[in-house]
Amino acid sequence: MASAFLLFSWGIESLVYIPFQTFMDQRIKMIPGFPAYEWWLHPPDEVLMKVYVFNVTNSERFLNGTDKKLRIKEIGPLIYREKLTHSNPIFNENGTFTYTANRTAIFLPEMNTISLNDSIVVPNLAVLLMPAYFYDASMIVKLGINIMIRTYNAQPLVKTTIHNFLWNMTDPVLMPAQKIAPSLVPTTNVGILDRIYSNFIDNVTVFIGSKHGHGKFFTIDRYDGSDNLPNSRKCENKYENASEGVSYPQYLSKNYTIKYWRKTLCKVAELLYNDEQYLYGVKAFRYVLDPFTYNRTQPSHKDCYKGVGDPLPNGLADVSSCYFGYPMAASFPHYLYADDVVKSYVEGLQPDEDKHGSYVILEPFTGIPLQGKARSQINLVMKKFWGFGEKIQRFSDLTVPLCWIEYYQVGIPAYIQNLTFFVVVLVPLGQLPFSLVLVSSSMALFYLCWFRWKKRREKQLLRNKILTFESEKFIK
Repeated sequence: MASAFLLFSWGIESLVYIPFQTFMDQRIKMIPGFPAYEWWLHPPDEVLMKVYVFNVTNSERFLNGTDKKLRIKEIGPLIYREKLTHSNPIFNENGTFTYTANRTAIFLPEMNTISLNDSIVVPNLAVLLMPAYFYDASMIVKLGINIMIRTYNAQPLVKTTIHNFLWNMTDPVLMPAQKIAPSLVPTTNVGILDRIYSNFIDNVTVFIGSKHGHGKFFTIDRYDGSDNLPNSRKCENKYENASEGVSYPQYLSKNYTIKYWRKTLCKVAELLYNDEQYLYGVKAFRYVLDPFTYNRTQPSHKDCYKGVGDPLPNGLADVSSCYFGYPMAASFPHYLYADDVVKSYVEGLQPDEDKHGSYVILEPFTGIPLQGKARSQINLVMKKFWGFGEKIQRFSDLTVPLCWIEYYQVGIPAYIQNLTFFVVVLVPLGQLPFSLVLVSSSMALFYLCWFRWKKRREKQLLRNKILTFESEKFIK
């Protein structure tokens, strides 16, 4: 009878408190020991970083004035694994969750066909960053820069290895420059990946729990202690409803705009619903990066990415605040979706939406990213300047592509695939039959108990009747 009552209560409760909803409510609480927390604590190694560098093929002809434009050729991919670790979890009283995220890049020799020791000709950042930064400085400052460049015979284009360009880009001219202005030259190594990963340890605070609901789950509250983007300028520049890409809000719809923050991009990007597809046996939504991500916005005084001085053309977004104030701009690879003037800066680019766009495929109920490719290009912005040497002057009013990077989430591990399929497919399909089985089982047990009680009572009545008969017979 107790079992019957238990099954009946469980069955009714499963109709009121739906198992699928219960799973979802528990997930946003990030309870230690539960799958959502353990997956976050031990992120799977499923993200590949593919780097494509641009080799200048006409350096001498460009520097001597024969060619008016730089001609470049893409080399890549150079494949790394991005290792993500999480530590120092803290559950805050206001319903937020703070942790430390650390990203490192690990070269994968077995997946590469290009040697890091191969030579390429690339812009010498150690030299070009100075005129790019001091494009509007006084003649005295420019004279000092010219003297340093001539003293060390520093060239604006240099032949080096792929490894040096990415991890160990330096030049003798940086040493005296750092002594003269250490705040403007914080490092003598301007290797692109070295700058990105030299300080990739961040304290992140995200929203969790029922207090903030499913729509804000794992969106950023504060990043490195601030609710503004790094070194934010005097304009509105918030993380509002942005995710770092580890997980996304739950119960996503087709008209929902995904907001994504990536430190290397230095801005919050928006992804829009594009298509519906099936992956790992579950229905998924594909969101693509908005083609206008790097365009100018209105009103112009609120545009945090227009750059200093004359606004950058559409297709370029100033990200200098994340790179020591150096005049860097982000864009789609090969200047995809950019204005024609941007595409005219150099020769050799071949923008392709399939190869250079960005997307993420999400399971809409849980917000689990099933697959994705985040692609962006890093460019050196040279404003229109005068007063420098002839070779450097050729870079005036030119934006030079340096490299582009693809972060490729290959997929999710089998155990996450199975758990996702169980929660979003099997549980909804089985929850009504499960409830009915529980109620039916309780009814069967009630009937069995009643039947056994009836039989017992009949036996007792029969026994009493026999005893009465025997008693009367004995008395007679």
